[in-house]
Amino acid sequence: MEAHINQKINQPASFRLIATDIDGTLANSAGELTPYTIRVLRALSARGLTVALVTGLNPWPARRYLEQLGADIRAISLNGIFLLEDGKVHESEFLAQELVRQVAEMAVEAGYVPQVYGADLVVRYLPAPAGNALMQRLVAERPFQPYVAVESLDALLAVRPAQIAFHETEPRARRLYERLLAEVGDHAYVVFQPGARSWVEVNHAEARKDVALLALARRLDVAPEEIIYFGDNLNDLSVFKAVPHCVAMGNARPEIQALAWQETGTNDEDGVARLLSRLFALEG
Repeated sequence: MEAHINQKINQPASFRLIATDIDGTLANSAGELTPYTIRVLRALSARGLTVALVTGLNPWPARRYLEQLGADIRAISLNGIFLLEDGKVHESEFLAQELVRQVAEMAVEAGYVPQVYGADLVVRYLPAPAGNALMQRLVAERPFQPYVAVESLDALLAVRPAQIAFHETEPRARRLYERLLAEVGDHAYVVFQPGARSWVEVNHAEARKDVALLALARRLDVAPEEIIYFGDNLNDLSVFKAVPHCVAMGNARPEIQALAWQETGTNDEDGVARLLSRLFALEG
């Protein structure tokens, strides 16, 4: 669906920060950025606009997208735990080790494979029969990222933990999410990203997309009203509630569409780039 743009309230000069999710939003279903999308974002960056990727992906895959877009593009990674800027990885809030151990013990007992992303940017995981096939597939798909299989909870927590996550089928992920939300939701940010390949992630309570994006905006002296944000999944909800100009993808979940200021085409239709091209008169 093509987005309708109300020029009375959406003058291009009013937007100074363009922020977008990656999976299901900027990248197509094959996980790729099309040449058209790359060209549009580079053109806007060349105009002096700040462009930021805001993703649940960890710094390894996030960095691969940045390499395609140019040195001036930033990335908020792992739903707000890391900021990739000027070739460096900056930390925000990490989880308490005791909470990670609590989550890991519960998950292992229930047959899940816990993945702990550490301060050394290595993912350590504790294999379990029910989740090993998906885990091995993930490792095979990311040869550029270090994964280490461990044999104990102590080894899982050998490095200061940034996040504990689970890659699962949607039914198993939903059950785990509901249990974690009940048990640690008062002390952590528990994220559920449903789909054919679902994720459940546990972050520090203040390590969220909205917190990280608004912190970046303040540092750049950008008001929330000067941000345009694109998203599709449940980990984008916090931004859609905090930023007034949020755009839902045509493939976005209903919860996202219900809060959207505008809607654009799907991620397989270059929805982000096409709306930005119209808004900033890059075509014609």
